[in-house]
Order: sequence, then structure tokens, then C-alpha cells
Amino acid sequence: MINNVQEFNRLFQLYQKDNRFNLYINDYPKNEFLFQFYSDEIEDLNLEYVDITSNSIKKIHDYRAKLSDFFQPEELPTLEIKSISGYFSHFDFYFMTNEKTFVFNYIHRDFLSQLIDILLSELDCNFISRLKTELLINLEYD
Repeated sequence: MINNVQEFNRLFQLYQKDNRFNLYINDYPKNEFLFQFYSDEIEDLNLEYVDITSNSIKKIHDYRAKLSDFFQPEELPTLEIKSISGYFSHFDFYFMTNEKTFVFNYIHRDFLSQLIDILLSELDCNFISRLKTELLINLEYD
């Protein structure tokens, strides 16, 4: 996904408001998000996707569910997500998609580093640390 710091700066933007953060990620693969949070409980889950068998758009709205309640792991790579939103009560943050941008809202300061680790888990840990530093250098305030 990320090959260098310049690309990271183009894709990731962090905003701070009081003690919470909002993270905007351009072109973050929605399927990767599904893999990362497959077994976590989501409140107010809204998911719109294309059903490949019928080639129609399906919608899921559930008060409290896991992605694993609806999909098998082997389905995730081919799933075409149109939009997804919800709230992780366990992690205490909201998320949503807006066109090609993934938005993570109201992230607590204590969880921000862990969220970055989760989202960039395929990268080398030293490179992730460098990217975290870069993200904080470019922090904007709301």
C-alpha cells in the first residue's frame, strides 16, 4: 500500500480537536478494512456492497454486529464495498467512507498509535514508526 513517506503524506491526514483525533485516508482499500476488523463488534453498522452472484447492490443495517456475521473470510477479497460506516464501542471511535476517503472520527489519544499499527500492519514496524512521526508533524487542528 504505502511505498514511501511522500505517498503516505498524500494519503493520510490527521486532525486534532480537543483530546480526540480524526484521521482521513485517501484510497484506503475497503477490503483491507474488512480484514482488519472482521471479528470486531460494530454498532450502527451501515454497509452497502455489490452482490457478485446477482450483480445487485445489497444493504446491511444492523444495530450491533460483526462483519463475520455476514461474510466468510474467503469472500472478503472479492467483495466490492460501496460504503461502510459504524462505531466501534470497544475502541471508542466512529468510521465512515466518503467516496474514496476513509474517515476515522473521534479517536482517543491513547488508541491513535494502535489504530495506525492496525491499518498499516503489512508494513515494517520501523517504517510504521517513521510514518507515525510524519503524521504528527503534519497534524492540523480543527
